[in-house]
Formats: sequence, C-alpha cells, structure tokens
Amino acid sequence: MSRERRITEAFVELAGTAASQDDTAAFLRLFAQRCVDLVDAAGATVMLADEHGRLSLAATSSPAVRLAEVTGLRVGSGPGPEAHALGRPVACPDLDSPPERWEAFATAARAEGYASAHAWPLRDRDEVLGAVELCRTRTGPYDEPDAELAAALAHVAAISLLRARRQQRADVLTQQLQQALDSRLVIEQAKGVLAERRSLGIDQAFVLLRGHARRHQMRLATLAGQVLDGTADGSLLGHPDPRTSGKSQAPAESARAAGRSPAGRPHPTQPTRTQPSRTQPARPGPADLARMSPRRPGGQPRPDRP
Repeated sequence: MSRERRITEAFVELAGTAASQDDTAAFLRLFAQRCVDLVDAAGATVMLADEHGRLSLAATSSPAVRLAEVTGLRVGSGPGPEAHALGRPVACPDLDSPPERWEAFATAARAEGYASAHAWPLRDRDEVLGAVELCRTRTGPYDEPDAELAAALAHVAAISLLRARRQQRADVLTQQLQQALDSRLVIEQAKGVLAERRSLGIDQAFVLLRGHARRHQMRLATLAGQVLDGTADGSLLGHPDPRTSGKSQAPAESARAAGRSPAGRPHPTQPTRTQPSRTQPARPGPADLARMSPRRPGGQPRPDRP
C-alpha cells in the first residue's frame, strides 16, 4: 500500500472514530500509533490538559514509551509541555545539545535511546487541548511534508476531542433542562393538590409549599413529590398529627363534657346552673302548702276555726 493511501485511510479512521468520554483513551492511542506509522517516529506521547491547564499523560504509541511520564510532565520541561504552553510546534533536533531548561528531559530521553524530540499542539483555532510529542532515534529536524502531516494529524485529533466535549456538554445541558421541566411539573401538581385540600388559591398553595420547604430545609421538588404520594407532613396536607392530636383533644373534650371551656370557665353555649345547698332545706311554695292541707270528706272545705 502506498504512503498516500495509508495517509488517507488514517485520516478517515481518525475522523470516523468517536472520541467520546468513555473511548477517549482508545482514540488517543490510535492517534499516537498513526503518528508513529506515518511520520517516521520511534515513539509518540499524547498529553492532555485539565480545566486548570495542568498536563497529564493521556496515551502513548506503546507501553514501552514512558518518557513523558518519567520526566517531562514532572518537571514541566521538554517539547511537549512547551508546545502546549505556546500553542505552536516546538523541537529539539539534537538531544546532545538541548536548551538549558530541557537538560533533565534530554538526559532521560537519551537514556531511552532517543536522539531528537518534536512536539505539536493539539489545537483548533484558539483552543489548545494538549500536545503530541514524537521522539526519533536520529538527529535533525523533520522535513516540511512530514512536519505538515504531523500538524494535520494533531489538528484532526483536536477537532475530534472538541466535538466529543461539546456533545458531552450538550447532553448534560439537555439532562438538566429535562430535570428542571420534570420538577416544575411535579411542583404544579402539588400546588393543585394543596389548593384542593386546604381550600386555597393556587398562589396561596405555592406560598404554603415554599414556606414549608424552607422551614424544613427541603428541596421544593422533593416536598412536592411527597405531597403527591401522600407522605408529606400532615400539617401541610391539612391532616391532624396523630402524635399530638390525642393529647390535645382529650382535655378539651373532657372540659366540654363537664360544661366548661378548656381554660376552666363555664362553657359559653351552656347556661350556668345553681346547685341547692344540702345543709339548708328548701322552703315549700304555695302549691306545696295547698297539697299538704287536709280536706273534708265529700270534697267540702273545712270551716275556719274561730
């Protein structure tokens, strides 16, 4: 297979491979392997930055390539970290004479058998996601066609990563919007239930629901769900609390049965009765005296005594 055909297939393969959150590592391993196959490199290391801009090892072309993990990422030196920081290609054509700031990296790279190192940023427009670092066993810079090919591969990888991240953000936003809509529907239904049970208006029912949630430090949607399934506090639903209803009603009912208000005063709906004294007999009235007087036989009254 010609080199041109291999390059075309590599771009199609990278463009068609989804760099989703679950498959990012697999995608970046494929990208590193294609860089080694097409750009005449002995090893490739891919670095990605987090939201704070800190680089971490994301993938290598083979498990034997540990150069970035051992040195570059720890000390922040080498072509890879610098290409990410500057957003442009960076190279060290001869590791025997590196810049002073890369001395630790060059020593470790020579120990691994490398003679030169080159890096390109994973960049799309103004967004720089990381860098790919290619190490070679011979000195000297890349020729222009290979350098352009490496830059194009890095650009395709960056586009795939950005597309996956944007899709992930869109999925999260869709999920959040759906949760907000579901919560709103539950709250509206709970308002209707409270309005019917408490004989309130819809706005008054919402004020009652919101106030109860604040007092008990609950999410409004959680409380609304409890209202719908009947597990909410009875005081909110208009039901007496079984833990206190028996204690509070018993004294009141006994007081009303005795003709008093719960505070000990005579009940306003019952008249006050005066009980006769047991130590003083009641005086007989005129009707009682008439019944007690004797009558003559034949129904004639007794004549008055002189």
